[in-house]
Amino acid sequence: MIDSLDDIKQYGPVGVILISIFAILLSGLFFGVTYYVLGEVDTAFQNTDCVIADNLYVESCQDLWDLSIFPFLALKELLIWASFFFIFALALGILVLGYQSGSNPVLLGFLVVIISVVTYIAIEVSNVYMTLIENDLFRSMMVDFTVYNKIMLSFPWFIFIISAFALIMGIVNWQKTKVNSPRDELNY
Repeated sequence: MIDSLDDIKQYGPVGVILISIFAILLSGLFFGVTYYVLGEVDTAFQNTDCVIADNLYVESCQDLWDLSIFPFLALKELLIWASFFFIFALALGILVLGYQSGSNPVLLGFLVVIISVVTYIAIEVSNVYMTLIENDLFRSMMVDFTVYNKIMLSFPWFIFIISAFALIMGIVNWQKTKVNSPRDELNY
C-alpha cells in the first residue's frame, strides 16, 4: 500500500494511475455494500420494538433508537456523495500525475502503452460489472449509486478519456516553454 510520499515516488506516476483506476472500481463496491448493509440494519431496527418500563426518557425501544441509532443510520446517504467525490478526486489525481509524467519523454511513451493496456482491462472490468448487475441482490445494493453505475457501465470510455487527457497534460508539460527567463542570446 501507499503510506507516504516516498512510496508514491517508488511506484511512479504510471503506477499510481493504475492504483487509482482499481481504487475507483473497488470504492464503489465498498460504498455500495456498506450502504446496503446499513439499509438492512435500519429496516431490522424499524421492525423491532419492545417496551421499556419505568424510564424517564423513553417508553419503547423505538424511542431509544430514535435518539441513538437512527440518526447514525440516516447518514448512509452521505456514502453516495462520498463515492462521487472519491471518483472525482481519483480522476483529478490521474490528470495531475499525467501532467507530472511529462517531465520525462520516456514516461510519456510508457503512459501510451499503459493507456492501451488499462483500456483493455477496463473493458473486461465493465463486462464483469454488467454480469454482476444482473444479480437482483447486487442490483439492489447499487441502485442508488447512479454516478458510479454510469461510470462502470461505460468504464472503458471513462478510463480512456481520463487517461488521454492525462497524456495530453503530460505532453503539455513536456512541451512547455519557459517564459520571462533570461536567455543567453538576449543578454548584451
